[in-house]
Amino acid sequence: MAKKIRYEDRNPEPMLTPQERVKTFREYAHGFSVSLALDEASRCLFCKDAEQRCIKGCPIGVDVPGFIKKIVEGDLIGAYKRIVESDPFPSICGRICPQERQCEGACILYYDTVRGKRNKGLPVSIGALEKFVGDFVRISGVRVEIERNRPTGKRVAVVGAGPAGLSCAYDLSRFGHEVHVYEALPKPGGVMSYGIPTARLDRSLIDWEVKRLQELGVKFFFGYVIGRTVSLRELLREYDAVFLGVGAGRGSLGIKGDNLKGVYSAIEVLMRVGLMNANSFPQSGTPINLGKRTAIIGGGFTAVDCAITALRLGVETHVVYRRTRDTSSARQEEWDHIEEEGAIIHWLTQPVEVLGDEQGQVIGLKCIRMELGEPDESGRPKPIPVKGSEHVIECDSVIFAIGQKANPIAYEDLPELELTRWGTVMVDESFQTSVMGLFAGGDAVNGGDTVVRALSEGRRAASFIHKYLMKEVES
Repeated sequence: MAKKIRYEDRNPEPMLTPQERVKTFREYAHGFSVSLALDEASRCLFCKDAEQRCIKGCPIGVDVPGFIKKIVEGDLIGAYKRIVESDPFPSICGRICPQERQCEGACILYYDTVRGKRNKGLPVSIGALEKFVGDFVRISGVRVEIERNRPTGKRVAVVGAGPAGLSCAYDLSRFGHEVHVYEALPKPGGVMSYGIPTARLDRSLIDWEVKRLQELGVKFFFGYVIGRTVSLRELLREYDAVFLGVGAGRGSLGIKGDNLKGVYSAIEVLMRVGLMNANSFPQSGTPINLGKRTAIIGGGFTAVDCAITALRLGVETHVVYRRTRDTSSARQEEWDHIEEEGAIIHWLTQPVEVLGDEQGQVIGLKCIRMELGEPDESGRPKPIPVKGSEHVIECDSVIFAIGQKANPIAYEDLPELELTRWGTVMVDESFQTSVMGLFAGGDAVNGGDTVVRALSEGRRAASFIHKYLMKEVES
């Protein structure tokens, strides 16, 4: 008997109500129960050509039908092992990946990527199932052994304990190398620790994953600003190879008034709350003052994360984006969530000036409405200003949550290191830079993208670093 195709009865992930969410920084998506996970997993059709569908849609290449089949069989440890063959941090990626644009967007129930046509159903909730598997292993206390090769005698320095650095360290240690991770901040995780609100990603998950790395033998050194505390050139002398996984820095529109009091970068806001607990001021010792109303400029994940944060600080929150919801990079459900929580979203709106009073304090954001024209170089319709549509959004603070730019502190002492015209590190197909023994990946190379892309680049770079080191041994 043929399996009945369950097109539309996708199981929603249980979560707090909007009224409850906005009052707390604790995680609001509660995840699948065992019964919900089993039922959702049974919707999968286990496509024989999944390599052209959901697996291809995953930037890190998780065997989606493989791990879901294990769930259906009741083998959650087997499901976990299948996931970590590609993705070392399933609990994290299950929470923060934009699955609707990746694996779920390529699920045959929703879209036939082979034939290029939309189907009538809703995709399998791959992200929630991955999260369920990762959480089961983490909470159950079951120890899943990670195979590690015999020590090679080679030492590798990883600069940056963000997604790219952690995934690179994970594989390099498994390959048998001695790995030291240098991080400028007092905690590991990079953007996962300071850039994503705890409402979306509880910090205990990062701590658990880092403990796994330490059990593998990875050593962490915090408070090391490479380029200041120690130079990159020194690391290249002391280690057999170095992986550069530093993140990108803050971006700005460069509009008039962007230096007024009350203007913040997204990184500053998210770090103050996520790393320094500014939401608990004065107990924490670090303040954050957004006033009664804030305007967030941007249309990606960072803008949404700033909105989640501002709403939980009790601030009237406006999000200003020059394009439409369909062309934004954030997840559709996250736009739904912040709107449910009270965020006011201004689509097709371009900021042109931050307005201030005589004391230099922000009092508003001057904007102009946009309309969509012909596609630009990105393939998206280009926003065009509408004459006579200037208006002001009254606010006490402005947060720039827009394009990141390169952060060159770590490699300023290496003039021979080739950079792109955007200031990012130039690498070849093996993630090797123009400097012998120096590899790079993540935001330092791509200029700022998703966590899962950084994880993927870190792992791919690790395999090339391993080949580089073993070639040295053979010669």
